[in-house]
Amino acid sequence: MDKLQSLPKVGPQTISKLNKLGICDPTDLLYHFPNRYIDFSHYTDISKLETDTNVTITGKIISFQNIFTRHRKNLQKAVVGDPTGRLNLIWFNQSYLAQTLKIGQTFSFAGTVSVYKNIKTIISPIFGQYNTGKIIAVYPETVGLKSGWFRQTISINLKSLLLNITDPFSPATLKKYHLLSLTTALTQVHQPTNSHLLELARIRLGLNEILTLQIRSYLKKQSWESKTPKTILVDSPKINTFIKKLPYKLTASQIQCWAEIKTDLLSSKPTNRLLQGDVGSGKTVIAILACLLAHYNKVSSLMIVPTEILAKQHYQTLTGLLKLPIILLTAKSKLSKFRPGSIIIATHAAIYQKKFLEDHIGLLIIDEQHKFGVAQRTFLTDSLHPPHCLTMTATPIPRTISLTVLGNLDLSTIDTLPLGRLSIKTFLVPPVKYADCYHWLSQKISKTSQQAFIVCPFIEPSETLTSVKSAKVLFEHLKTAVFPNLKLGLIHGKTPINDRQKILAKFADNQINILVTTPIIEVGIDFPNATTIIIQSADRFGLAQLHQLRGRVGRGSDQSYCYLFSESDSDKATKRLQMLTRTHNGQKIAEYDLLARGPGEAFSFIQHGFPSLKIASFSDFKLIALGQQIIKDLSASKFNLKKLIKDNSANLSATN
Repeated sequence: MDKLQSLPKVGPQTISKLNKLGICDPTDLLYHFPNRYIDFSHYTDISKLETDTNVTITGKIISFQNIFTRHRKNLQKAVVGDPTGRLNLIWFNQSYLAQTLKIGQTFSFAGTVSVYKNIKTIISPIFGQYNTGKIIAVYPETVGLKSGWFRQTISINLKSLLLNITDPFSPATLKKYHLLSLTTALTQVHQPTNSHLLELARIRLGLNEILTLQIRSYLKKQSWESKTPKTILVDSPKINTFIKKLPYKLTASQIQCWAEIKTDLLSSKPTNRLLQGDVGSGKTVIAILACLLAHYNKVSSLMIVPTEILAKQHYQTLTGLLKLPIILLTAKSKLSKFRPGSIIIATHAAIYQKKFLEDHIGLLIIDEQHKFGVAQRTFLTDSLHPPHCLTMTATPIPRTISLTVLGNLDLSTIDTLPLGRLSIKTFLVPPVKYADCYHWLSQKISKTSQQAFIVCPFIEPSETLTSVKSAKVLFEHLKTAVFPNLKLGLIHGKTPINDRQKILAKFADNQINILVTTPIIEVGIDFPNATTIIIQSADRFGLAQLHQLRGRVGRGSDQSYCYLFSESDSDKATKRLQMLTRTHNGQKIAEYDLLARGPGEAFSFIQHGFPSLKIASFSDFKLIALGQQIIKDLSASKFNLKKLIKDNSANLSATN
């Protein structure tokens, strides 16, 4: 069975609706899992009903009315009775029910008991064999296909849908890890017998999803480690001499990370390491040390960054520290003055020089790696003899995600800030205090000549999110009504690169007091004189991104401040933002954001190929640990892990 139209109750019009949900074949339908459940398994006598409880009752139809209200609304009212009492049932705009619910017939109804006009009532109860007396699955819907349709259709077709399912685990493996068989798990997730079996089903199916990601990552790592690097490096005493001459002392965390990276670079296997560290933690100097080691081995290195602004900043930093051939490669420049041992700082433009770079680069460093697509990150690393590869990110990544999606990378973390850095004081500001905050900022800039950022989520006014500030509108308002005596600048993603560079140059020269901007400044902005950042509509951002934006200040020795403006009065939004005011630990913030918002919202930074989990969660460490143990055991027994991916990956998209 390989076509949806071969299934009962699935016609041509239905297929187009199913396609909107990503359901294109029978297996997709089988893996269209419920997103929640309602327990209607408890049959209750009418006399014992309690409000706000989910119940199933069985009763005889005593009366049925189609009622038209004064407001031209149409409702249906039925009275049902059992030996213990009577109960009202109410539906809205379902007059066709009169053809089904005949007086004198007995039906089972399920719903939540409430009080309507001082009488116990079930509003919009469901009925029929697929909807009552059991734990009811509630499915993701689309126009024309409601949850009840999925319950009925999957129930009718479940046996035939399961015929082509093969469990990749042997009975011995299932017994060892106390797992349900795949067919039992799929049956229970759609038609739960009880809450215990439903939980076991979700564990088994969630494990399938996690294992699919873990095995892909494991196999990537195996494949990488089977290669030999383009060049094998040897240590140089000049590195320690350079470290001693730095104008600052490396932190213990930086020293540890450099030791790990240097060990990789000196090994006979190609380096494949992720350097993770909060904004301002000092990742760039570690990258410089790696480039220096390559240079002393007469090996050329390439550092790719996501923006021209950041490329120029790195170029200036390196030329200031090193007396070496540094080359800037952008869309407007070419590879000139190249010789062995060169250090190239490049934007995406490097991808168009692939052939030349493939032949000459022995070390590849990707800064802010989450800003690049998969193909861009791997454009030099898919050969048999790849360059050593070091990727860097300031986006805090929870350990659970690094163990699954990014498990093919070795991980080093800089978890302390450089000595002398002051923590950024962070405050959540309600609307009634906005004017006071602006006044304080105006006074501060006038007295100290320090500078500020004001960040907005959008460029133009939003038609659907009218409360969210538009950068252009806010800029005009601030310039004329709030800070008339200060100089303001505006940049956003659509600002031409030349204009953007001019504005940033003026800001660097303190010709602009306040820079109004979109989150384009999230990476690659380093202005020590900017000590205040105000983030408009902060509740619209993930905590990890807010933490990144906050890191645009606090780059100098002066006390810095971050003000979170939020117009949301929801307890959930307030609680999230208050978390940011209490901690500067990026790892804790990322873990909290993962739990509060989920990976799709909190970690959109892994842009292309970030997997969508239906059952599992990236915050479920126990499940991830179980997956790791299973991989370890199966690998030891020479099990074909590729087969497990094939059997497990139904309807799971993950291309990372």
